[in-house]
Amino acid sequence: MPDWKGKTEGGDANQSFLLRLLKRVDIRVIYCFLPFAVIYYLIAARKRAGAIYSYLRHRQGFSFAGSCWGTFRNHLMFSRFLMDRFYVYAGHRDRFSVPQLEKEVVVKYFSTDKPLVMVSAHVGNFEISSYVCGHLPKKLNVLAFAGETEQMQKFRSEAMGVNNIEMIPVSEDMSHIFKMNDVIRDCEAITMAGDRVFTGRRNHKYTFLGKEALFPTGIYTIAEKYNADIIAMFILGTKKYFHYRVHVEPISISPDIKGREARAEAYGQAYVDILEKVVRENPLQWFNFYDFWKIDENTQV
Repeated sequence: MPDWKGKTEGGDANQSFLLRLLKRVDIRVIYCFLPFAVIYYLIAARKRAGAIYSYLRHRQGFSFAGSCWGTFRNHLMFSRFLMDRFYVYAGHRDRFSVPQLEKEVVVKYFSTDKPLVMVSAHVGNFEISSYVCGHLPKKLNVLAFAGETEQMQKFRSEAMGVNNIEMIPVSEDMSHIFKMNDVIRDCEAITMAGDRVFTGRRNHKYTFLGKEALFPTGIYTIAEKYNADIIAMFILGTKKYFHYRVHVEPISISPDIKGREARAEAYGQAYVDILEKVVRENPLQWFNFYDFWKIDENTQV
């Protein structure tokens, strides 16, 4: 398992304290303290910071100075996005917005009779979409890491439930695979991070930002089985506080490609192409704090 496991740090007690604080304090006050917290974190977690530095230096082509400064800015942005999510948990979802036209595009995909597979990534602040896009006409099932703290899972479930969203925890016994099949068969929607691989699931190597990396492909096989619409969606931060923008586009392949595995791999390639474009345009909003391009069993969760 990678050194960074994707688990929100702080523990239940600290997370509960932060929630109570944000119910009473404007989040912009918290923003003022984030640079100091980030400096401490960069010193205390040098290995994780080094993964971002390496990504900026070797995969994005930043200079040495640009990579150092970019690593700080990346962590600062991640901290801001995390605080935004806690601010929603504290009851301030109405403070956040996405452009109305972009919200309407998202809702349109949820308004058909077909099942929907929405593939995102650890880019931007995807979880905020679950709170700012309003009540969805089709139930959305979120495939999520099951190792989060009990408090974080409670926060998420309560906040998402308002908008017709339910969590599907990834489980070691692979029972989530059956749940995924069920919700797609029932013409509901499902979303997952397309940049996180799990041991025992179908994964494939693709060239991403100039070097091979592993990406999951099993979800595309399930989507094809039930003739689901497949889209890529990312919620990206802007310079303006409380405001995000939506990048959404269909993941499509040629009908001439035959065979279940070949088509799944082609869908994976189409997704990687979209993800690379988004990451090239928003290099500081990539939040995988480990060596994403290290291909062995230790990179799989």
